[in-house]
Amino acid sequence: MIGWLVEALIASTLLMALVMLVRAPVRNAFGPQVAYALWALPLLRLLLPPLPAAWQEVAATPISRASDTLTILVADGAANDTVAPVAVAAPAIGWIVGLLWAAGALGFLVWHLTSHRRHCRRLLGTAASIEEVRGVHIIASEAAAGPLAFGVMRRYVAFPLDFADRYDADERELALEHEIGHHQRGDLIANWIALGVLALHWFNPVAWRAFRAFRADQELANDARVLAGRSTIDRHAYACAIVKAAHGGAVSAACHLHTIDDLKGRLRMLSTSPRSRRRLALGGALVSTVMLGGLGVTASGTSAAAAISHRVGNTMGIDLQAASAALDMPEMPETPEMPAMPAMPAMPAMPAAPAVPAVPAVADAAGPAANVHRVVVKRVGVDGKVSTFSTAEDGHPDRRDIQLLVDRSLQAAPLVSEGTCSAGKDGQPQQLVVHGTKDARRTIVICTNRIKAAAASGAASIDAQAIRQNALETALASVRASRASIAANGDMPVADRKQALAEMDSALAELREEMASPDKD
Repeated sequence: MIGWLVEALIASTLLMALVMLVRAPVRNAFGPQVAYALWALPLLRLLLPPLPAAWQEVAATPISRASDTLTILVADGAANDTVAPVAVAAPAIGWIVGLLWAAGALGFLVWHLTSHRRHCRRLLGTAASIEEVRGVHIIASEAAAGPLAFGVMRRYVAFPLDFADRYDADERELALEHEIGHHQRGDLIANWIALGVLALHWFNPVAWRAFRAFRADQELANDARVLAGRSTIDRHAYACAIVKAAHGGAVSAACHLHTIDDLKGRLRMLSTSPRSRRRLALGGALVSTVMLGGLGVTASGTSAAAAISHRVGNTMGIDLQAASAALDMPEMPETPEMPAMPAMPAMPAMPAAPAVPAVPAVADAAGPAANVHRVVVKRVGVDGKVSTFSTAEDGHPDRRDIQLLVDRSLQAAPLVSEGTCSAGKDGQPQQLVVHGTKDARRTIVICTNRIKAAAASGAASIDAQAIRQNALETALASVRASRASIAANGDMPVADRKQALAEMDSALAELREEMASPDKD
């Protein structure tokens, strides 16, 4: 969830910047209505869920040349303690950042809702009803600095009290048509949606500038609707109305006839000729293509989105994929503390489980011949042996190698057993738990005969069940560390990672079941 949210916010920011870059050329070529439609792109990206698992492999970027061979050398270390800190510290930082972001977004929305409601009360508190036109209530109010439209459920158009004195008949008609047009086009609803997007980006200066550009394009699109098919005289009267209504302040959710910020642009637009239907259709097709391309490139699950998330995580000092995986892991039950064993030698510390290497994800997106390549992963084990993993012929990771990685991860957990141990030398303390290796796998043997002998000699505090539980807990911790490493491996295909995690969960369940069962002896 954290990774998807970060990718969505950054991708929508990039799309806002793209729209601000192309809006002027698109408006000049195809008209202000087409340029206004471009602002749906950042909103659609915020609503776009992650790509399905089957699509992510197709959307991944292939290696550029078929002859490229990528060789990765991974050496097993005896002490690798990088997994646990990521799983613990990263979620904590992610929650703190998330809470700060949510508090800012909520405060932004509350402030705008309160401010807008207060302004509407002032308008209606000093209002005199004039008439009702096409379901819109027309009022005159002292609080109205100029013509404006407000209200979603109950729709209003407010004019200043001196509206009839300052505007002639043609100007009043065009101003009324402009404000009613905002209601008919759904611009008031669009403004609240835009404020919701801005609330998500309350910290983002690009989003604030994009919001002002969105409102300017909205007014230009409405101007074009009002002036469609009208004469030059009407255009002159409309320009006069805009100049008379110009003022500096505006409530974000309401639609004013004009704010002074974009006065020159609107007056310049009035002199342009309307576009033909053919050009409008061509512009609509262009906007659709831009939207589909922008959503496809920035969708969560593609290599571009993963790169964005990775860079942001490096900037923040957080592994976002590992944090998300750790937050999604089920909470492990607490185990009882092992009672103290006086006069007994302490158990040696278990070495940390080696991290599982990531398998490079390779996709065939452009064609069967152009993207076939080979990836070789060489892993050097603690015993000095070199294991080689490679991709299949279709360029995707070989599932047999992935299964081998899972088996090696499970083998990293020690094998816990109970048995009879040989007697030690006289006068030397005997270990109740013996650590060793068998077939290149670590073993933990609980010496039941030594435990009974120690209990019979007077060490009453010895608890065989607690010793057994402690050994099983060591194995459980090793499997959990391996599972966290696989869960954080974003390069492994999603389906294979799910299968690997399922096998690791099965191993964890078996260990928990064995821990819950009573001692056989």
